[in-house]
Amino acid sequence: MWRSNKLASFLRSSFPCRSTATNSGQKKSGRLKRMILWFYNPLVMAAKDYRDVFLETGKKMAKKPIKSSIYLSLFGTVSYFWYNNPTLDHYRDVSLASHHKLLMLSWRVRNKTSDNFVDSVRMLDREGRLAYRSFLLFSVVYSAHENSELREFSKTFLAPRWLEYLDRVVDVGVLGRWHYLENAMLDYDVNEDEWK
Repeated sequence: MWRSNKLASFLRSSFPCRSTATNSGQKKSGRLKRMILWFYNPLVMAAKDYRDVFLETGKKMAKKPIKSSIYLSLFGTVSYFWYNNPTLDHYRDVSLASHHKLLMLSWRVRNKTSDNFVDSVRMLDREGRLAYRSFLLFSVVYSAHENSELREFSKTFLAPRWLEYLDRVVDVGVLGRWHYLENAMLDYDVNEDEWK
């Protein structure tokens, strides 16, 4: 409250009322003061509240350092996972790069499992059936309905059961990496049929 009094005294000294001023001039300066106080007071109160919360949190952290270090490490881990959570555009880029790696090889040298997985992903992408869901710590790419006209009814009538979602999962992404795509591309340049 002392700051608002300080502000009011500053405003009085900055905008002195002249004896020759009319009543409308005094009303205008009074309105200006009220407007400034109307904006200023909530900001000062919010700053005081944040300062108090910060100080109280510091005191509680000093009392229980082990508990606070566990909370801080959990918060840091979750925020790191969230920041590095991959997106659908990232998945499209990585699958396209994998597709280009496979195209650089002869069909005699390519690994069939890598080739089939990347081709199925590229086919889903061309058909517009790749769907993406983020779960804050990880992401899931899954195949959507075959017909785009059925998307209107998919929410009510054609929605798959929960167990059917597991069959539709194409890939799982954590920390900027896609699990199934990386496993499929491990030995992409080794054809297993050559060794049989």
